[in-house]
Amino acid sequence: MNEKNEFFQPDKEFSKLVKKARRKSLFRIIFIPLIVTVLLVGGLLWFGNQKMDQQIAETLASDGIWHYVKGANVENNGSMISNTPFSKIVTTEQTKKIAGVVVPWGEQVRNFSVFGSSTAPQASAPSSSLNAKDGRNTFYFQGERIVEFYSPAATYPLLPDDRPILDEIPKHQVVEMAFSFDQAYTINEVRKKFSDQLAWYWVDTASPSEKVEANQPVSGNDAYGFISRMEVMNEDSADRFIQQVKWLQKEGTQQQEAKRLFDSLTDSGKTEPSPENLKITGAVVTGTAEELTKFNDEIMIRAAVLGATANRY
Repeated sequence: MNEKNEFFQPDKEFSKLVKKARRKSLFRIIFIPLIVTVLLVGGLLWFGNQKMDQQIAETLASDGIWHYVKGANVENNGSMISNTPFSKIVTTEQTKKIAGVVVPWGEQVRNFSVFGSSTAPQASAPSSSLNAKDGRNTFYFQGERIVEFYSPAATYPLLPDDRPILDEIPKHQVVEMAFSFDQAYTINEVRKKFSDQLAWYWVDTASPSEKVEANQPVSGNDAYGFISRMEVMNEDSADRFIQQVKWLQKEGTQQQEAKRLFDSLTDSGKTEPSPENLKITGAVVTGTAEELTKFNDEIMIRAAVLGATANRY
């Protein structure tokens, strides 16, 4: 009996081999696929992040150029990127400069996904207030007035003149005001007239039919033009405006509108765009109320709309 029991006694070494084999089998079944999955997902996320960073860089470049040519006296002032596991939120700050004072002008927010998608820019919307006296809508953004422009060729129910308001503005404040002209002028003519108060040029980019048929002003947020740079006599800013419109025809998300702008600047290809050929039909001027009152009797001004104000100190 003892010999029989001894014959059937389990082999300890064999049991160890069986357990070891089971462990290896479990490792192959569970851990190897898990490791492969982790590496695969990690690789895909890394690749997706690289593509997302590239998309963000290209979009910011395109948006920066677009906002150089669109938006009266508005500039991009840098972007901040917030990270989440599968997306990035890009917040771009916009500002105005009013006689050297920087005024916040809202933010634009885009959401970029690691899977390649992105949302359209999200931003605060303007509000309006109706003046019962003259039936005019005054538009506001970030608590400040929005400038408007009036085409010299169009007929409007009302051509506003906010210059009398300058007498009510305290001396410690600076303001911006949009002047719409009675006709198109050259850069040199506008610069000579408005000198140090000149902040931004409104360029005539409307088609002939749009100029005549317009019955509503152009909001400053939707106007096309470029910042005045007095230290280099504005030619570089004007040339940059032209070059940016050219570039936008081939790159970015606004190619169709850029093509329309370029056709307008060149009379559908009949002329070569140059700073000297740009038709300036309006401008934004900035300064103290006292400084801007010297334009109260300027005959080339067809309409004057008050914009944002800021404390000087």
